[in-house]
Amino acid sequence: MSLKFEENTIKDFDVKKTFGTCHYLSAQSIYENDSEGNRTEIVREQRVTIYSEAKNDQIDITLPEPTDLASFSYDDEIELTGEVTALAWLSSYAGYNDSIQSEQAFKIRAGGIKKVTALHQKPEKQKPAGTTQG
Repeated sequence: MSLKFEENTIKDFDVKKTFGTCHYLSAQSIYENDSEGNRTEIVREQRVTIYSEAKNDQIDITLPEPTDLASFSYDDEIELTGEVTALAWLSSYAGYNDSIQSEQAFKIRAGGIKKVTALHQKPEKQKPAGTTQG
């Protein structure tokens, strides 16, 4: 599998293979700042923390602002929906003894999330017709 970068963004990767089964952990609204750096009441995006079984770690996923997360509970199995992308970024700064330190990571964005419904639920046992308990 190869990765294609356009403007430092990775698209068209196998989300299921990359993250495996995912579980909802928490959500946080990210607000806009005004020109003086003060927080406004305008929500810019939603940041959802999930647990990825494939990565055996927590991952932050950025979702669009209007995403309704009220129906999600801790540990719900979820799927990422819509276009899923990873934005690669690199930051360099002067560290100890003026040595150059660098840090790199990916910002994961998705169009939304949805709960996974159980596909193989066991049907209830039914009593054979014509039998009664007594």
